[in-house]
Amino acid sequence: MNSPVGLILGSGWGKIIEDVKNKKEKGFEEVFGKKTTVPGHSGKIITGTLQGKKLIILSGRFHTYEGYSSSEVSKTVKFLHQESVKKVIITSAAGALNPKYKVGDLIILKDLITIFCQSPLTGPQFQNLSQPFSPKLIKLAQKSTTEIKLPLQKGVYVYMKGPHFETFADKIALRLLGADVVGMSTVPEVIMANHLGMQVLGLSLVTNLAFVKHDHKAVLAVVKNQEEKLRNFFLTLIKSL
Repeated sequence: MNSPVGLILGSGWGKIIEDVKNKKEKGFEEVFGKKTTVPGHSGKIITGTLQGKKLIILSGRFHTYEGYSSSEVSKTVKFLHQESVKKVIITSAAGALNPKYKVGDLIILKDLITIFCQSPLTGPQFQNLSQPFSPKLIKLAQKSTTEIKLPLQKGVYVYMKGPHFETFADKIALRLLGADVVGMSTVPEVIMANHLGMQVLGLSLVTNLAFVKHDHKAVLAVVKNQEEKLRNFFLTLIKSL
């Protein structure tokens, strides 16, 4: 069997875990010495097989708004690398800044805005981020959405530390910078994965629109409604990897 595929699952992306065979679980606390504190993040490491592929799934993640540094947040990626993962799929829930996006849209990330993120790298580690996401994995993801007739968008993700949601003025500024979606994760992990030479696919689910009031409970409600579609997408995608 080839090297395992790594998945970091954000809020609402966990339905696929039910299909994993020969499943084994460990808590984040057992591996990292810390547990995640965020509703919607179970904080488990699941290993097993799916569609004939070996998977290592991180159900949940650490966030800088929990008090962790970017370096601590990206320990999950370092763990996957140590487990011989060469391809990693990093998922998240995000708010839409692009007016063409709708709640429930799947966004394949094509680029990042990193200027608000403390780098997880230290010293003279001048990482090239001119192509943070794998073109090959992006094509496979696009093909998978076509096969199951799942609408998709391609967009740019901008990181904000949080935990507060952005003001309307923040969102106008971020849109002017070229961002399509905004979230509180993903960027430290993508930087580290690139540094470690991993192929990265970034996926976001739109859970709220920019200029509408929202809260975390509403975010979780949206992702709950999309779980089955995301499961079918993953089943198709994993088979093609």
